[in-house]
Amino acid sequence: MKTHHLFKKTLLASTLALAAMSLAGCQAEGDPSEAGGITDGSGGTGGGSIPNDGSVPTTVTQGGVALPGNFVCTAGAKQYGPSPTVSTSANGLVGAAVTPLLALLGGSTLNQLLNSVRDQPYAVDGKLETAAVYSLTLGLLGNLISSLDFVIGLNGSAPAGSFAVFGLSFPVATVELSLIQSVTVTTFLGTTEQETTTTDASSLDLLGAVGIAEPFRYVGMKVTKPYNSVSVSLTPTVLSANVGDAMKVHELCTGGRFVSAP
Repeated sequence: MKTHHLFKKTLLASTLALAAMSLAGCQAEGDPSEAGGITDGSGGTGGGSIPNDGSVPTTVTQGGVALPGNFVCTAGAKQYGPSPTVSTSANGLVGAAVTPLLALLGGSTLNQLLNSVRDQPYAVDGKLETAAVYSLTLGLLGNLISSLDFVIGLNGSAPAGSFAVFGLSFPVATVELSLIQSVTVTTFLGTTEQETTTTDASSLDLLGAVGIAEPFRYVGMKVTKPYNSVSVSLTPTVLSANVGDAMKVHELCTGGRFVSAP
């Protein structure tokens, strides 16, 4: 009898262990973003669904040359570790280089800068339906600040041949008022600038997307040098703009592929 009970307990323990392993496997498969993957963008905020099927207009360069086709995002910042860092900056500065600028800013302007990109972790959560949001407020931009920068630091170095591509969308007011002058993506290794690419608003063809709630674009580069941090900078056409939400950063894509444009 004791042997029978022992067998039942052992069988029950094995069954529970297998169930736990199965559940863990299902959870991992259901949320690839935790391992650096990208989840489907359906049900997105603002403009609704965020497609990741090769239908999105793409401006991605390599060595300064535009690559053909449309980009599909396959990996995010967590590909290089579970805790990427996020921060705001200005004028293309990172690390200690931004400290003198911050020291020159008055209390109000400094607070506006530090709060100019909200919901920052959403740009590294592996989910295209979420987004960090740039906000343009009166008095932020001027003599000392010409661009707003959002900086993402990786837990390791992305090698040459990987990507530094951002999934971006643009609120209606930004598009209709033509408030975007350019978007710049810059990679760094430590505090040393590696590569940069600038896309002006005409290349993004946002005006051609009027009527779409929030046009979505992939912008960035296939890198030829390793990097461990990357910034995406917004330069507006009007420095005195007070329009609130100006650009959304849905994800940093460190991996991807191209498909033929439809």
